[in-house]
Amino acid sequence: MQRATLWGVALVMVLGLLGVSQPASAQQTTAAITGTVDDSAGAAIAGATITARDTERGAVATTQTTQSGVFNFVNLPIGTYEVKAEAAGFDPEAQPPITLTLNERARVEFKMKVGAVTNTVQVSSEAPQLQADTTQVSTLINATTITSIPLATRNYVELTLLAPGSITADNSTFTSGDNANYGGRPSINGNREESNNFILDGMDNNQTSENNLAVTPSPDAIQEFNLITSNAPAEFGNFQGGIVNASIKSGTNQFHGDAWEFFRNDVLNANQWENKFNGPGNFLPRGALRWNMFGGTIGGPVLRDRLFFFADYQGQRFDHPTTSQFMTVFTNAERTGDFSALLPATQLKNPLTGVAYVNNQIPTSQENPVAAALFASKYYPTAVNSNLVNNAVNDVNQSYNTDQGDAKLDWNITQKDRLSARYSQSYQNDPTSNSQLILGNSYVHIPIQNAVGTWTHTFGPNILNEARFGASWMTMSTGTSFVPSIGDLGTQLGIANANTNGPGLLLLGFGGGTATEPLTGTLSNIGSNVVDSKFADTVVQFDDGVVITHGKHVFKAGFQLWRFRLNTFYSGNSGEYGAILFGGAFTGDATGDFFTGYPGATGKGVASGGSWHQFSWRTAGYGQDDWQITPTLTLNLGLRYEANTPWVELNNRQDNLNLVTGAIEYAGLNGNSRALYNSVYGLPDIQPRVGFAWSPAYWGGKTVVRGAYTISSYLEGTGTNLR
Repeated sequence: MQRATLWGVALVMVLGLLGVSQPASAQQTTAAITGTVDDSAGAAIAGATITARDTERGAVATTQTTQSGVFNFVNLPIGTYEVKAEAAGFDPEAQPPITLTLNERARVEFKMKVGAVTNTVQVSSEAPQLQADTTQVSTLINATTITSIPLATRNYVELTLLAPGSITADNSTFTSGDNANYGGRPSINGNREESNNFILDGMDNNQTSENNLAVTPSPDAIQEFNLITSNAPAEFGNFQGGIVNASIKSGTNQFHGDAWEFFRNDVLNANQWENKFNGPGNFLPRGALRWNMFGGTIGGPVLRDRLFFFADYQGQRFDHPTTSQFMTVFTNAERTGDFSALLPATQLKNPLTGVAYVNNQIPTSQENPVAAALFASKYYPTAVNSNLVNNAVNDVNQSYNTDQGDAKLDWNITQKDRLSARYSQSYQNDPTSNSQLILGNSYVHIPIQNAVGTWTHTFGPNILNEARFGASWMTMSTGTSFVPSIGDLGTQLGIANANTNGPGLLLLGFGGGTATEPLTGTLSNIGSNVVDSKFADTVVQFDDGVVITHGKHVFKAGFQLWRFRLNTFYSGNSGEYGAILFGGAFTGDATGDFFTGYPGATGKGVASGGSWHQFSWRTAGYGQDDWQITPTLTLNLGLRYEANTPWVELNNRQDNLNLVTGAIEYAGLNGNSRALYNSVYGLPDIQPRVGFAWSPAYWGGKTVVRGAYTISSYLEGTGTNLR
């Protein structure tokens, strides 16, 4: 009857959570210990006192065994623990220190001998390595592994590729140093790399609209991370591939720290074989390379056994070698109207009469004034040879620079209350410059902040509650700018309204296409349409979960809430400056079209007033029972409800085209909803998470057989153009 009552309580809690409008999702950042206490004859010992002591921070947790001799410690901070069992009439027994890792459920067994309480039996058996009490399939990477394996750009996400079922189609995305903008993510079990869920200390760590990773902590700052690839428990949601659950280090009773400098420099590199192709005396020099990563960590006690701190900083300066790239520009002859070199492959014709130009000679009287002004400008690249192609050079410099750090406090307020708070900040600055100023320079600015606080309260030996509140802010600004010294070049060339938004030159394209999708041809495009974007995404998260242990059951229930806000500016694919494109439709070649002044396409995006503000909620509730039927068989019975509200724009600046009627539907008008689409609620949002883990005694605990059925949902950011 008592078991039925507890099941009823858990069911009521879950159903109650499903009925509220606020969601739930507790992301585990802790570990657990379970086990049994028997006498030498194998009979269960009820009421034995079990103590788990954190050897690094001095915190002590106690519990008692049930009538079946089972004990459970839930939501223990990851670390190293000494576990001890005591019972009247038996010798106390102590296990060797066991290190708990993220999301681990470790098993410890005691066989107590009759004796006096003054004697302590020290068990020397090794701690079990197999996870025999959960269906979850995961790969744990600890701090030692993270810092010991060479990583080209110290990006810990690269280590996810060590897990079974984890691959990438492009290894270079993990090693460029561009973590927040185009950083690589693993493809798990055949899913897209966008469909993973990154968590840091229980807090959402994702960029919402583009599905990028937000904070990428320094490897020296990470205690460990756990990649869940299959059968995640009910407290985890919003994933289709994997869950990358990382934890920042905490301080201990000992002061610890380190400092580092990792660098790559061309003076340490051998020259490339292709640079020696012309033989001795004609070697080309090695490309310049300056890669530096430097920083340090420090952690220790503020109040021994009570209050601890940890902080870290890492700087990244990746200066990629200057790359010389060929360009194709108008030859000196073509700048005077002589296109005879294009014959016989290309015959130019008069765009008005259709009559072929004799010997491809266009009279200077038909020259477009903009073309004449461009050829006379000091900013148009000079031809360095008489070739029709690859007759000019542009030197490109690119850097990936980042400054980042974390600060964390852990406070054992009382034996029943524990508080942890962490703040992370990062700023990524990736400039790219061109020696040909007429091309403009690109930039990437990405400031990131992530903060979370977690309060754990123990109501009694069998009831524990964990509440968490946090927020993440990430702004991605990308675009192109021109140096001020170039001035209003477009206006100077005679293009009307060319510099209403700043200095430089709009895109003059010689491959045709449309303003939203310019193409490239033989002749190199010049100028820039200046496609600028700014994605300012905010995630606010609150979750609360309770854990109840009773007999052979560990019940979990909780709720989770996320508030997503997107403040976005996008100039459109045509860019703030726009484009004038030439494709050869009038004279037979793009060079002739430009020389005579006949563009095939023009267009311009927006420079202001284009920002929009969207928001959405995600709510979730979950319940799970981890039922240890026998010492070798455990059932994981979970149920999750997760729903997303439709995305709405703050000022209803959204519309849809009704494909049936052809009418434009405006948000919030004429009976239309603000989102212009309906979300899914009810039965489709219910996600069962059920399975078993069986470790047959016949195989001595060295084998675990698992089976599970899991449903999960994932809301993928659709990108700017689809919102």
